[in-house]
Amino acid sequence: MLARQLDEVVGTNQPGRYTGLGCESPLRVAAATLSQAPPTEVTATTVVGILGNDDSPAFEALVDDSAAEYGLESRVRTRVGSFSVRFSRAA
Repeated sequence: MLARQLDEVVGTNQPGRYTGLGCESPLRVAAATLSQAPPTEVTATTVVGILGNDDSPAFEALVDDSAAEYGLESRVRTRVGSFSVRFSRAA
């Protein structure tokens, strides 16, 4: 049961996902966790990771899709080879 629930959140068996992006799972888990947590307990979460230069368009689309899917706002900061994404509840 736990494996099925994780697969639903991470989406490893769903077509059209962002294959090849190592940051997909942490981003989706963070967005899902924030959206399901009580607003009084968790108001935002940040994911930090490594990003290749050629992955930027897919990464930006993934962040936008994740935020939209869970009704969140996102703020992205990138530096050479790394990123941070902060998901927060929509105002």
